[in-house]
Amino acid sequence: MVLASLVFRKICINKTHWSKTFHLLVRINNYVVKGLVDTRASTSVMAVRMVKELGIMHLVIKFETSKIVYGAVTQAMGRIRKIHVKVGGVQCTMTFMVIDTDNYDILFDLDFLIEIGAILDVE
Repeated sequence: MVLASLVFRKICINKTHWSKTFHLLVRINNYVVKGLVDTRASTSVMAVRMVKELGIMHLVIKFETSKIVYGAVTQAMGRIRKIHVKVGGVQCTMTFMVIDTDNYDILFDLDFLIEIGAILDVE
């Protein structure tokens, strides 16, 4: 079992509500990137600008579909399959949906946390 290093941060949603977010540092294509962890997400997502920055745009498999992200329907640009992601000493292969968003660079879903054997300790 691997203990993945998660960075815990409180962010203010509005003046009366605080939300807790988790961020995870991972290595993709020899770049260290910080992704947002969403334990309720059904798929991992990567922003188009991050795909371009990582130099893996040629790996995007185009398809037509809509997905609900943050309560809004968005058009997915495509999907990237079999991307090697390394967290600490653990490496796994992932699939990302690629969308054009400015909300985050990478969003990791619950299946990813299970795959790497992460333990979330909110205390």
